Amino acid sequence: MNNVLTIKATITVENTGKVIDTLDDWGCAIGNNNYIKEPDVETYYIDIPGTDGFLDGSEAITGRTIYKSREIDILLGGKKPREDWDSFISNIRGQLHGKNVRVTFSNDPAYFWTGRAYITDFDRSREVGQFHLSIPKADPYKYSLADSTEDWLWDPFDFETGVIDQGAGITISGSGSYTVCAGDIAIVPVLNVKSIGSTGLKVTGCGETYTLTLGRNRFPDIVVFGTDETLEFSGSGTLDIVYRRGSL
Repeated sequence: MNNVLTIKATITVENTGKVIDTLDDWGCAIGNNNYIKEPDVETYYIDIPGTDGFLDGSEAITGRTIYKSREIDILLGGKKPREDWDSFISNIRGQLHGKNVRVTFSNDPAYFWTGRAYITDFDRSREVGQFHLSIPKADPYKYSLADSTEDWLWDPFDFETGVIDQGAGITISGSGSYTVCAGDIAIVPVLNVKSIGSTGLKVTGCGETYTLTLGRNRFPDIVVFGTDETLEFSGSGTLDIVYRRGSL
């Protein structure tokens, strides 16, 4: 495991786009190892009279495990002049407290975590101070920095486990197909249709056929999980197939 003091976080405030490097911009290092907690699992147990134990119906509806949220709690600390700490913490609260953020850690640079952040438990002893950047209800999954239409990045890409998706600028003339490879999370692709020819444009996926319209098309019953799914197109037009991979 990397020395925790060499790990930093990059925080993006979603409503402003402001990007903060905790080490370069704040001079604060991460002081704990267990900053990403385990995800909460949605469970449903049925008590049947006259039987031992319970009937576990947790996966009955979706056929897969559902995760609700997880806690991220980052301890940050550094050294500053004593008189600077109060204004420093006040400024950080103004930037982040109660805001939705994306967080990327330097030891896992291909993914980001997301949720509503809070600044808590500030404490100072002379020049040394520390505080917690907490996301108590973070999304249970971390997500790839690049979605299926964006260029994948060389530096953080894992050549052993990574998947290169190429969903941008797909042209359909008569017929065509696109395979969404299954990953660690359920994928519901969004079909952003840019143009439709005179013959119209349809897609078949997960056993159902849908007529596409210009703009954003999303069909909750087209879910890719466990096995790859090939989307079959008929008609003519151009579109992007947009989705983002994730992992626990």
